[in-house]
Amino acid sequence: MPTDFSEKLASVPTTPGVYLMKDARGKILYVGKAVVLRNRVRSYFQEAAAHTEWVGRMVEAVRDFDCIATSTEKEALILEGNLIKMHRPRFNIRFKDDKQYPYLKLTVQETWPMLVEVRTPKNDGALYFGPYANTRAMRHTVGFAKRLFGIAAGTLVADTRWRGCKWRDQRKPLTRPCLEYDIGRCMAPCVGYIEREAYLQAVHQTREFLEGKHERLAQRLKQGMAAAAQALDFETAARLRDQLDALNEVLEKQRMVSLDNEDQDVLALALSDGVACVEMLLIRGGKLLGDQHFLLESTAGRAVTEILEAFLKQHYEAASHLPREVLLPTPTPDMSLIAEWLSDKRATLDQPGGAKVTVAAPSRGRKRKLVELAMQNADLALREFREQEDTQRRLAEQVLTDLQAALVLPRPPRRIECYDLSNVQGRNAVGSMVVFEEAQPSKSQYRRFKIRLTEDRPDDYEMMREVLRRRLARVAKDEKFAKLPDLLLVDGGKGQLGCAVEVLRELELTDVPAAGIAKEREELFRPGNSDPIILPVNSPSLHLLQRLRDEAHRFALNYHRNRRAGAAVESVLDQIPGIGKARRSKLLRHFGSLKKIRQASAEDLAAVSGMTQSAAEAALEFLRRSA
Repeated sequence: MPTDFSEKLASVPTTPGVYLMKDARGKILYVGKAVVLRNRVRSYFQEAAAHTEWVGRMVEAVRDFDCIATSTEKEALILEGNLIKMHRPRFNIRFKDDKQYPYLKLTVQETWPMLVEVRTPKNDGALYFGPYANTRAMRHTVGFAKRLFGIAAGTLVADTRWRGCKWRDQRKPLTRPCLEYDIGRCMAPCVGYIEREAYLQAVHQTREFLEGKHERLAQRLKQGMAAAAQALDFETAARLRDQLDALNEVLEKQRMVSLDNEDQDVLALALSDGVACVEMLLIRGGKLLGDQHFLLESTAGRAVTEILEAFLKQHYEAASHLPREVLLPTPTPDMSLIAEWLSDKRATLDQPGGAKVTVAAPSRGRKRKLVELAMQNADLALREFREQEDTQRRLAEQVLTDLQAALVLPRPPRRIECYDLSNVQGRNAVGSMVVFEEAQPSKSQYRRFKIRLTEDRPDDYEMMREVLRRRLARVAKDEKFAKLPDLLLVDGGKGQLGCAVEVLRELELTDVPAAGIAKEREELFRPGNSDPIILPVNSPSLHLLQRLRDEAHRFALNYHRNRRAGAAVESVLDQIPGIGKARRSKLLRHFGSLKKIRQASAEDLAAVSGMTQSAAEAALEFLRRSA
């Protein structure tokens, strides 16, 4: 046993709760729940325990643990899910590559709701649909919903009069609608081309469409079309007829699998070499709307039941729509507890048909055939993933071998780090480091640097030296920076490459190969070569280096823009009489943005620690005058 926890184990409560296993640096390795915390945690550290391989590896790394007691096992289940989502522990089952699948967010809490793609659901009153494993299919759904109902969709843009469409130039006054209106994909609420009541009706129809209530929606469209025709409103009748025709095209492609008009999610699982594929059939109103598959990792040596439960907790945690029944290929230990949790969630949602959610593992009959169909699709999806992975591996190997030859490198550059800078005349200067391993981005290893040089002497070369020194000097000091690149790439020509060579020599890391990529003619430079290396424009090796360069530029630019926006907010707040540095920091921490500070009441501002009523009123008056 690596650490003696005998004294600490004696103080662990015997109630339900959650435990967190930690390594020597305090990083959380694993989060689990237990009916009796002391018994569960003690089982990990008994010398005679016959652990599975993954548990053995985890216990070897554990140097501390924490426990959080709860009143019930259901509370422990909910807390466990929240902590896994927050910390993403290495030994917990999770989506492959820590992938955050997108959701569709319908902002029903706003005056003029819109449809937005987001990665992280929030408890903000909006409706979330997903997660969607197939991003292309999700965006096709958005496009269809826009053509059908015409509600606004796009990205959320802060601090504008209309938080709206990504196609709009936010810098221009809103005097006319954008192209989306002209091509019939938006009703232009931004310029008042539709009354709010009619717009909210379209929002409700969009919600029903996303929830899979297609039959009910079709019936309402028929009724509306008949009413409009009877009122001699032929324009409205024609529009509803077109919507109904488009919806009927969708209905014709859906297969009836139940005569009971049930809402069901049917799950199955396939496993291969530490990767699991969970297949989900979506049945709404008795019709099979489609399927999705999700890839999970850290599943080697895990029981099928454990993987299924981990998926259920992650998938339904943020759901705004829950089926009445979830079908599994095999019973799981916490099946009834998960059903109780899902029923509680459904009770808080505006869904007809009662709150109860059933989780079952049918052994025969029609429902078992649905599970078997899902199992076939899971096997097929995992096989296709493995074939695609093998193809990508072969292509990557060829690209890296070609790049090694082109740049005369000692070995294929399996790890490439690329560096770029972003600043405006030295102000808010930042640097970025992006990492590609096996020709693919490794985003968890990206790093950004706030340049420490003074702004009165902007010097791009000195900034690049600073970034490289700070990264490379930590090779021996910081485990996260211990890996050295097989190729160090800088965005720039001979000058920037010279900075890299100088720092490598200074830190006695001359074995690290370096190169520069110049933007104008896509020229590559290597130390000791006065002439550039020119790769063919269709060279996969050149495309890889361009991807690295563009990704480093994007990462640096985003950080620079965030710093510049933060500086602008601080500048405005600095001008307010009576608001010093301490109060400014507390206001920004509390409200998050200048826009939300402007929207707050004097009472809200005064409630912030360190603020007074008079200071709050003076601040609001200043912000209103300067708006």
